[in-house]
Formats: sequence, structure tokens, C-alpha cells
Amino acid sequence: MKEKQSIKGYRYVLQAFLMWGVLAIYWKSLKHIGEWELLSHRVIWSFIMLTIYLGITKKNQFKQIWRNKKNRYALLSTSILIGINWGVFIYAVNADKIVQAGLGYYITPLVNMFLGITILKEKLTKTKTLALTMVTGAILFLTLKVGEFPYISFILAFSFGFYGLVKKTIKVDNLPSLAFETTLLLPLAIAYQGFLWSNADSSLNHLDLQSIFLLIGTGIITILPLYWFTKGARKVNLTTVGFFQYVAPTIMLLIGIFVYNEPFESNHIIAFAIIWSAIAIYVYALIVEKRKK
Repeated sequence: MKEKQSIKGYRYVLQAFLMWGVLAIYWKSLKHIGEWELLSHRVIWSFIMLTIYLGITKKNQFKQIWRNKKNRYALLSTSILIGINWGVFIYAVNADKIVQAGLGYYITPLVNMFLGITILKEKLTKTKTLALTMVTGAILFLTLKVGEFPYISFILAFSFGFYGLVKKTIKVDNLPSLAFETTLLLPLAIAYQGFLWSNADSSLNHLDLQSIFLLIGTGIITILPLYWFTKGARKVNLTTVGFFQYVAPTIMLLIGIFVYNEPFESNHIIAFAIIWSAIAIYVYALIVEKRKK
């Protein structure tokens, strides 16, 4: 029974990261709609889908979250961070910078490590120091050789890093907390939609049926992988989840290069090779720590 549960866990986690990896294609199919409008639709439809799901499963924790001052303010900050993360990712896809987005999610675990050291005062081992130094060197190399600082990568990595850091301070399940976050973002999303309608700029006025269904689906593609991840992460150990998290940026990278023909020259290859090596060192450090425990 335990082995079956573990296999289910692997499947759920893998499904989540595979879906997160291919989401670039989904957003690319809505490229004809502005980034801000897409973001507002994602917030609105995520709120609707989450409200329905949590209502059916009776897992709505809105009142409990609101009554707890610490949780309320923590989720206010995470709602801003996830809004930035979603918006920048949509912009990256529409601006043909999927490779940069992939780089952002490659370095996110190392950013988490950096935040743990600087904010939580966690101990830095020699192995982790080496990994961080290598990533820093790779980013500097990429900036100097390509001539462009990967700002999208850093915004995605640090927004998601701080998002995870704040989430660690509260004890609220992922889906109810996301529902609370989308509730906080909802007035802004509705206000922006109202602004578009009042100026006759809303894409809904002239969209085909397929695009409308895709917009509604933005709520599903937001919730479904998170639901799978939440179910799977409970059944497998965190080290395994650490391995799986590199599936999504790898798929993004491949999509950016081979599907949308984004530039990936020798300088990119060198920088990514250094980052992949740093990730291997980081994962090795995690395995050693786990064995010691």
C-alpha cells in the first residue's frame, strides 16, 4: 500500500511539473491579448474556479485566514508577489523570452538557498557556496557576453523565492491560501476589466470562441498543477521533489529553442552548462544533508 501511494505521489508531482513546463505554449496561443488583460483574466478565473472547488470540498478557510492577523498580512504580501510572478511570466512568453523564463526557474532553488542564508541565517556549507558562486559567475558571463542582464530570470526567481519564504511562516494549505491571494487581487483585476470595457478596448468584444474558452481555462491551468503538486508532495520525500522541479524549466528551455526559435548560442550554452553543474552540486549537497539526518 505504501509503495502504491509513493508511485501515485511521483505521478502527481511529475504531472504538475510537466504542465508547468508546457504552459508557455498555452500563453503563446493568447499572444494577441495584452499581458495586463491576460493577468486580470487569470486572477478572475482562478478565483472563480478555486471558489467552486473549495465550496464543493468544503475546504474554504477564508474566515480563519482573515481572523488571523499574521496569516492575513502574510498572504497580502504573497498575493503581490504571485501577481508579479504571473505577470512577468506572461510578458516573457509574449516577448519571446521563454529561455530567460526557464533560466529564472532553474536558479529559483539557489535563490531560495541564498534567502535562507541571508534572512533565516541558515548555515552555508562549502558545497552550497560553490554552487552559488558558479551561478553568480554564469549570470555575469551571460550579461557581459550577450549584452543583456537576464532581468526576467531574476524577477521570476526572486518573486517566487520570497513567495515561498513568506509561505513558510504560515500554516495554511496551498489551495485555500491561493484562493485568499486571488481574492485580494480580484478588485484590481475587475477594475482593469472595467477600464477596458469603458474604453471599448476589451478583447472579449472581438474574440473568437476558442480564445474565450482559453481565457476561461487560465483558471484551470493555474489550479490543476498546484492541486497535483499538493497531492503528490505529501506522498514523496522533499529530495525527490527537488529533482522533479527541474523538469519544468527544462521543458521551457526546449520549447523556447526548438518550438519558437529563440536565440541560444555558444555563450548561452556555456552559461547554462555552468548553471546545470551548479544545480548538480546543489542537489548533491541536499542528498548528503539528508543522509546525515
